[in-house]
Amino acid sequence: MRSFLVQPVSILLLLLFITAIAPVVTAGGSPVINATCAALKSLQPYDYCVGVLSADPAAAAATDVRGVAAAAVNITAQKAASTLLVINYLAGDLNTCRGYYSNMLQSLENSLVHFRDGRFLNASLGIANATGDPTGCDLLLFEGKTHKDPISDENYENMRLVDLADGIVDLFANKRLY
Repeated sequence: MRSFLVQPVSILLLLLFITAIAPVVTAGGSPVINATCAALKSLQPYDYCVGVLSADPAAAAATDVRGVAAAAVNITAQKAASTLLVINYLAGDLNTCRGYYSNMLQSLENSLVHFRDGRFLNASLGIANATGDPTGCDLLLFEGKTHKDPISDENYENMRLVDLADGIVDLFANKRLY
């Protein structure tokens, strides 16, 4: 029976705590942050400024504008470093995608030669060989460390086009359509 009483008491204490800090949370943070963000209202959206600074422990603990400014510089430096890391990961993944697309282009060029020379099954096989390259690039970028794909539209369109070409050449090669 005692455990049943502990839960309501814990919940009650939590609600009292939330109620006590609610005015601080709704006000957006410390008076220094509020004043700083109000002064920047013509340059920065107030809610964005307060939200970013209030979420940072150093900015929230700052007692003057100098402390808020130092925290803002640190927040920006951390974000820049994080973005650089994302760019470095993307550069490596995009380099791998470059290889995929180089292979795809070579397969398609070979398929065109086979197609012009009347070797339709070889052309179809070459195109089929290229169909996975856009998907491979798309998966690499999406499932990579950044989970960002800056060329998703291009990958999707290339996937659709190579599937279309593969289907048409396959129909022709297997004499299902003339």
